[in-house]
Amino acid sequence: MKTTKQIIGIAVLFILMIIPQHVEAQFWKKVAKTAEKAAEKTILKKTEEKVSKKTGKTIDDTVDGKPKSKKKKKSKKTKKSNDAVISSDTVNETEELENGKPAFAAYSKFDFVAGENILAYEDFSQDEIGDLPARWNSSNSAEVVTLNNTEGRFIQIGTGKGSYVPEFIEEFPDNFTLEYDVVFDFDVAQYTYQRDLMVVFSDLKNPGYSLQDGTPGDNGFSFAIRGGISGGGGIDIYKYNKDRNLDLRSKKGIELFDKDNRGRGEKIHVSIWKQKQRMRIYINEQKVFDIPRAFEKNTIVKNLKFFSEISEENTFYYLGNIRYAVGKPDMRNKLITEGKLVTYGITFDTGKASMKSESYGTIKKIAGVLTENPSVNVLITGHTDKDGDDAFNQKLSEERAVSVKKTLVSEFGIDSSRLKTEGKGESDPVDNGDAPEAKAKNRRVEFKKI
Repeated sequence: MKTTKQIIGIAVLFILMIIPQHVEAQFWKKVAKTAEKAAEKTILKKTEEKVSKKTGKTIDDTVDGKPKSKKKKKSKKTKKSNDAVISSDTVNETEELENGKPAFAAYSKFDFVAGENILAYEDFSQDEIGDLPARWNSSNSAEVVTLNNTEGRFIQIGTGKGSYVPEFIEEFPDNFTLEYDVVFDFDVAQYTYQRDLMVVFSDLKNPGYSLQDGTPGDNGFSFAIRGGISGGGGIDIYKYNKDRNLDLRSKKGIELFDKDNRGRGEKIHVSIWKQKQRMRIYINEQKVFDIPRAFEKNTIVKNLKFFSEISEENTFYYLGNIRYAVGKPDMRNKLITEGKLVTYGITFDTGKASMKSESYGTIKKIAGVLTENPSVNVLITGHTDKDGDDAFNQKLSEERAVSVKKTLVSEFGIDSSRLKTEGKGESDPVDNGDAPEAKAKNRRVEFKKI
């Protein structure tokens, strides 16, 4: 019995034998064209597949504002010394977390929004390496250092007990936010008597009082990172009140301070948000405390200080990137009614368009306003400080504005046609000073209704 292919072959041969020669030529011409079209379709299909893959990759890269690169790994190395050479785990240039999720995905429940106006910013850029910071008062030793795996400058806090008072923070209204970065370098599993770093909000009139005391006077609140005394570590809060029956203390463990030392040498971002009596505290993307009555109604916060107590040698905390802002952001009114919103809550890596994950709460709020007002179109404008080259800053500000737009489109479904972008670099400062606070105010993103 003949196969289907054999039957088709005999049929084609029969047709060729009975058709005229010129018809035969036309037939083969059509066959050639058909084959050509088939080849074109195949090429087109492969091209579309490649474009589709690249488009998907571009969407994945939205948060970074640049194409992803392959992961680079560094073996973990640890060295305890006064030179601030600390542990460095796997480095992932795509800025994804260990679980493989993009950074913004992990921050999907992060609702922290920075205060509306920056009053204080400290990155120790005006201090010499090895010096005690000029704008701080302290009862213990501390010096400005750089770290081998984290950009910027930090103060190194080691053995001893005492306060570190940022004297440039003087205003304490009902609503404020405080952010800072902490790196620790010690073996969490190793026994120690004391290794604490806390921030204390106090009702003491003079911040120079009781520098050797970690309590905040009659009324106040503290948040502490504790390295553990018998292995492991954790965090706690302490509410102090003149009426001791109103005191409150709560503590909990956290993965970053597990005995496996997974957080050692890694930058930890702390965000503290005061709204009248309420205090919310976050570590990275996680809300760790939410205390409705952290302060009694009659409590007036008058100063803040950092306080450390470390009993072992070669045990260090590093403190940096302190950002203090006041005022409750009213994004809806600013954008919809006034037509312009200036935000400092969207931040970027130094010299890059890569948006920091802590920006999620702010950009989520803005996306909510745009979603509820679908007829509103906006112009997104990026601004930089005056450090660096003018042309570089101009290009950087444009890229940052585009990065914000991409995030609003890909993460929150805002129609891209509603969003225009531009950059003004360092050409439109709001503060012409050279202090860290002035530079922080100039690094901003503006939304203007158009």
